[in-house]
Amino acid sequence: MAKAKKPVNKKSTSLPRWLKWSLWTILILTGIALIYENKRYIRRAYRYFTHKYTKTQWKPSDFPLEYEIHGIDISHYQDVLDWKKLQAINTLGDTLKMEFVIMKATEGMFKEDDAFADYWDEATANGLVRGAYHYFLPDRSVMLQANNFTTTVKLKKGDLPPVIDIEETRGKSKKEIVKALRDFAKALEKEYKTKPIIYSNINFIEDYLADDFKDYPFWIAHYYQREIAPPDSIRWLFWQHSDKADILGINGPVDANVFNGTRKDFQKLLIK
Repeated sequence: MAKAKKPVNKKSTSLPRWLKWSLWTILILTGIALIYENKRYIRRAYRYFTHKYTKTQWKPSDFPLEYEIHGIDISHYQDVLDWKKLQAINTLGDTLKMEFVIMKATEGMFKEDDAFADYWDEATANGLVRGAYHYFLPDRSVMLQANNFTTTVKLKKGDLPPVIDIEETRGKSKKEIVKALRDFAKALEKEYKTKPIIYSNINFIEDYLADDFKDYPFWIAHYYQREIAPPDSIRWLFWQHSDKADILGINGPVDANVFNGTRKDFQKLLIK
């Protein structure tokens, strides 16, 4: 009887488990990095394919009737937007054209809003006065935040002055908040040769800012009121009167604003 052959022990060619996990980790991180770097183009493709789904009917919104100039503020959250249809209707049935749009540009030290670059160009192409704001964090480096905004936003003739959005104390005292905000405002003023506009809700302004920023104009958020009556020491230019306005061309609610002044005053405000 023939002897059975002994099985040949072949050396395993499979990769060690630790190396497999390392390669998978590298692959996943590379994919995430590619998506992050191309968010603008992914969002642009999404907007292109969903553009036809913007609403064609809209309901009345409670707009203040005594103001002449109306506008909106937006960010990447308004991802389906038709610039040619930006209108609203008030409770009297009057059609209101949106004439300005203020958009989020940056936040903190490094973040840029995904939609800003596209919206910035599209606003001008569609005849709207445009503005840009930075979401300011008082517990982060003022220098890095200023650099983030000024390298992202290139203001031109006809644009609104830069806007600083401050809504959080981030554990800082009033004295610390005032110093950080003033340093940031001065950095923007040096860059753009105009005073920035400070945005916040009415309570935050009265509690933290009104006493120390009398030389700066304000954009006040105060919702669901027939009118606002801030102290005389607060010089306000814009009123964000609603965060749930229904605007043709935008799916979902949006922030609505009015300008506190005449059309001539509005033109004087723009970058020269």
